[in-house]
Amino acid sequence: MMMSLLQQLITTIIVVLLCVNKECDAFSVVSSKFHNSPSKVSSSSKLHASTSEITYPVKQIQTEQDIIDLASFRNDLTNPEMMVENAGLKSAGVDNTESAIKGLTIGFVYIGIPLAVIEYFNSGQDLQHAIEIYFGVGGTIGLILGVNNYMGKAVFLPSMADAENRIIVDYAEGLKREKDVGFVAMAEKTTKFEPSGGIMACVDGQLRNSPKSPPDTQSIENIPAHFHLKNMLVHDSMRRKGIGMLLMDAFEEYARTKTDAELLTLEVEEENEGAVKLYEKAGFAFTKNPTTFTKRKFMTKKLE
Repeated sequence: MMMSLLQQLITTIIVVLLCVNKECDAFSVVSSKFHNSPSKVSSSSKLHASTSEITYPVKQIQTEQDIIDLASFRNDLTNPEMMVENAGLKSAGVDNTESAIKGLTIGFVYIGIPLAVIEYFNSGQDLQHAIEIYFGVGGTIGLILGVNNYMGKAVFLPSMADAENRIIVDYAEGLKREKDVGFVAMAEKTTKFEPSGGIMACVDGQLRNSPKSPPDTQSIENIPAHFHLKNMLVHDSMRRKGIGMLLMDAFEEYARTKTDAELLTLEVEEENEGAVKLYEKAGFAFTKNPTTFTKRKFMTKKLE
């Protein structure tokens, strides 16, 4: 009985932490040591993509700000400053009384009633015990959420450090930890890409199966050292301008000159015809996927 109750209490706590009345914008925060560590600086690629009279330079990710800008691009062109501002606006728009009622409802209705019913049957239909559980667990949680929300704390207000850490963890952790190498194509900062520092396309990869691979890097049996393309994204408005191919050129140039890779590799959804055509144009060909845990197709290009 006590073990059953303990398991339910633990589950309840996890549910509360995850939802906090469904209005809390949770932020993952990495340690300040990780946040403040400098990013390794690498030399820039000198490639450019040109469309009519417009030139789009391609460069390698170099600095902490580059990493944040790339993450902002992947985050639907929303940077940390905008994340903090949006959270503030959301918090200002919350009706604290209504939010408090929602908090009480979560505890007394969505948590208290199910727990009481479960305990009622687990205890041999002991109604008194079920009522105690209802008020002891559901009531306590409901009151905590209700008071918290009434005090205007239903929406988490992140600091800039919180927002930067969150966006890096979600969209660029491999680059931050120096496990990945990334390249970006740049547009004018005064355009719609201002929130991302001008970044409007990106690609990143990782050296695998090599003595020079970063620690804890994924390895695949029976394949030599290879530079694996992990992610590639070109903004919808910037496609069919040759930018994807320039990113692929920068990616391959780095693999040839900065690593001991014998192959370029990647995985792609076969239905993604645009990406498949780009990779085939860049010299990739389909081969048997050495991994069995994915349905994505495997493509390689030999570096000669």
